[in-house]
Amino acid sequence: MKFRILLLTHFITVLLNAQQTDSVSLASFINQALSANYKLKASRSSVQATKARVDQATMWEAPQVAVSMMDNPLTSLNPLNGLEREYSITQMIPFPGKNASAQNAAQANVAFAEDLYSAEERVIIAEVKKQYAMIYSAQRRIDVNLANQDLLKQMIASVRSKYSVGLASQADILRLEIELSKLENQRANLEHDLRVPEAMLNTLRALPTTTPVAKLPEITLSSFSLNKDDLAVWAVAQRRELSAMKNEVEMSKAELAMAQRERFPDLMIGGLYKEKTGMPDTWEVMLGISIPIAPWVSGKIGGRIEENEYKLQRSEALVSDMETMVRFEVIDTWTKAKAHWEQAERYRTSIIPNAQQTLESLLSAYQTGKTDFLSLIDSFRMLQMYKMEYYMEISDYLMHRYDLERAIGADFETNF
Repeated sequence: MKFRILLLTHFITVLLNAQQTDSVSLASFINQALSANYKLKASRSSVQATKARVDQATMWEAPQVAVSMMDNPLTSLNPLNGLEREYSITQMIPFPGKNASAQNAAQANVAFAEDLYSAEERVIIAEVKKQYAMIYSAQRRIDVNLANQDLLKQMIASVRSKYSVGLASQADILRLEIELSKLENQRANLEHDLRVPEAMLNTLRALPTTTPVAKLPEITLSSFSLNKDDLAVWAVAQRRELSAMKNEVEMSKAELAMAQRERFPDLMIGGLYKEKTGMPDTWEVMLGISIPIAPWVSGKIGGRIEENEYKLQRSEALVSDMETMVRFEVIDTWTKAKAHWEQAERYRTSIIPNAQQTLESLLSAYQTGKTDFLSLIDSFRMLQMYKMEYYMEISDYLMHRYDLERAIGADFETNF
């Protein structure tokens, strides 16, 4: 029975730990932001609004219905005393192809809005990841700070023991206590470095800015084997902002086609029914067309065509400019990410292990009186600085990596 209780307790503990890890996973933060972010909600509404315009583009104008009371005697104020009454209805029918061009423009506008929404999603995802990296870095630097404080306290105890037997000076103890006070001051700054990205991450998830973020799991950097030339080609094909601009070109083409079709006449069809006092009722059919070649209309249509031609040229030029900028952004962010990855790896594999070994060697030498106290303090400072810089390099690398993901418009296989 006792074994079953222990087994159940262990199972519950593992389950709770798994849930906690999942709650602070990068994927969970991203999903929360994508579902709750107010800017994305507004963009989704904009996409739905553009979709609602597609059906409107194929609709005709509303028909016009009129009633005329004619031949009313001057001696009467009642319009029903007239000798004639007319009831008419007319409908304008656009020239074939005009509504189709309008629908093409509306559909291109939908694709444009969807691309912009996807681009905003990529921005939100990148921001969540970057704040995650900054929180991780701040948390680990706080851990380093606390570990260094513990180490200093142990060193102070050791030096006091040596001082009690005349093997160390009081100045050595005071120097260590000063270093401890500096670490305590540093802790306050590190807490600020943590609270800012926490507030930003909560804002992205539409949560109160003071919502605490639990300890993030350890990050192990993967190898950086991405080819910048392949990424540049991929970015031109995948980047949603660029796709949006190409859809804007299609929209400009459809609007130009709409303007050109304004030169064709629209058809008007209608019917009329007359009631005549003392005479048989009559009816009429009306047919008419608009005259877009009239001098006071033709210039307006020509100006509209010219305007849309320039808009199309502008859209096409912006696409070419955007392709150039996308390629540059990929190369720029790739270069920065690569540099910070290499620096982080040097700290992890060489600088920190060597500094740690140096401190341990000097600490042993100091305890046996074979080295001076200032060398020990300098070694301690260097190790602390290297560990802090290591976690800052990880943060810088990840932020540039996530900018690279946003630049190409896709996630890499691994987040780290």
